[in-house]
Amino acid sequence: MMRLRVAVAVILSATVMATAAACSKKSLAIPDEFCRVSVNNLAPLVPDGDSAKQDFTALEARPGAACNLWVDNHNVLSVNVMLLDGASDVSNWNDVGTQYKHMAQRKVTFAGHAAIGSDHAIVEATCTARAGYLSVSLDFSGDRVENTPTGYKKLQRFLDDFVPKETKKFGCTG
Repeated sequence: MMRLRVAVAVILSATVMATAAACSKKSLAIPDEFCRVSVNNLAPLVPDGDSAKQDFTALEARPGAACNLWVDNHNVLSVNVMLLDGASDVSNWNDVGTQYKHMAQRKVTFAGHAAIGSDHAIVEATCTARAGYLSVSLDFSGDRVENTPTGYKKLQRFLDDFVPKETKKFGCTG
């Protein structure tokens, strides 16, 4: 009887461990680039999963790009970048994106303005090498979104790294 109990316990333990291992997600290798620029703060935005892929589409009407990061066929990061001429149409950055959670004007490390929330950001980086600005719109989804008043900090760290590299790539800054 004792051997039967031990055998049942061993079988149950092995079954539980095998099930847990099969259900757990793997930590993905974090890409070194996003939207064809090197990035340092992408890891906090990327959920665990089995597969990751990116796509890049150059805009035809004006300099810019649409970029996406997919994890297990779910879009977790979508960014549109456009180089625009002239002055910005935005007059009140506190009103930009009020339909998004915890969105407000935030100070950024580059020349320009930004409204950043926990799952969306709208940025206008001022060009220094030419007239105009670089417009960046970002959507973030998945289990790494923190819908809290301080959840925007993840996106802000990413944008503070990403936007200056995009402005340089598109000839907006030197």
